[in-house]
Amino acid sequence: MKLLCIFCLCCLSLGLVSSVSAKPLTTEKIIFASNRNGNSEIYMMNPDGSEQVRLTNHRADDFSPVCSPTGEEILFVSDRGGERDLYIMRADGHGERPVFRTAPAYRDDPAWSPDGKKIAYIQLNRETKRTTVYTAKADGTSVNRIVEMEKADGEEPIWSPDGTEIAYVVRDEIRWASRQIRFINLKTDKQETLQLDGHQRMFQPAWSPTHNKIAFVWRRPELAQQSIFIVNRDGSGLQRIVDAIVVVPGRTVLTWSPSGDELLYSQSVGGKFQIFKINVVTLEITQLTHDGSNYIGNWFDPLALPVSPQPQLLTTTWGEIKSSD
Repeated sequence: MKLLCIFCLCCLSLGLVSSVSAKPLTTEKIIFASNRNGNSEIYMMNPDGSEQVRLTNHRADDFSPVCSPTGEEILFVSDRGGERDLYIMRADGHGERPVFRTAPAYRDDPAWSPDGKKIAYIQLNRETKRTTVYTAKADGTSVNRIVEMEKADGEEPIWSPDGTEIAYVVRDEIRWASRQIRFINLKTDKQETLQLDGHQRMFQPAWSPTHNKIAFVWRRPELAQQSIFIVNRDGSGLQRIVDAIVVVPGRTVLTWSPSGDELLYSQSVGGKFQIFKINVVTLEITQLTHDGSNYIGNWFDPLALPVSPQPQLLTTTWGEIKSSD
């Protein structure tokens, strides 16, 4: 009997460990959402569009996936609990669970901090009917509202590569349907608005992982369409990349490659949204998806781990560089 109890305890312990541990991705992957099988589910694929694999299988809609900086977990939005909220799962699609153990709330637009310890997101205030930006630890604790908004909405937060700032979109502050990109310093709480000209219809900010640049979608009246632009953090060096982008509310359409030389975006083709990548230097465009409507999550590369690289993912070259420092 004693041996049996010890055996059961060991099994339980191993089960607990395996339920919370996660094997990181070991190759480059693009995480995205697609409705190709009827409703929105989470998928991953190689950077060339090959090996498109479905990760979730739920009657509810799962969307807006973002892989953690270490490649171990995927944060995503789902309405499986009755309304949009944040969920997390291992990178293999197993172990799905809510991020927060508190009462259900409308949460959306998830983003990981560069060190993988925190997340940013938006939450709806049921009294004001406005959304604002929050941060929390990745386990759903230490919730902090970083932006106070009464007459505008905060949307689409994204961390700077060094983790010191968050860029987000302010909607309806100047006038109805206006959108501005604003930065908040997480240490000083100082805020700064990206000022380019008087046409405040900028959204979907994406921070380059290798350069202090911001990619975003901008609707300018003289272009009569939405276009992707890139600009330096200080507002200089504005560059138009590609036109005819159509933004769908609640769906991410823009993200950088880990190397910072390519952008992923979603664009309507025959009434359905497909994922493309464009080289920001050569402007060469490649279509990656062709089935259903597809929306960007993010692009993970194990060789571009921002902090605490895992030994099993290090190449000989990386090890030699680190040892020579």
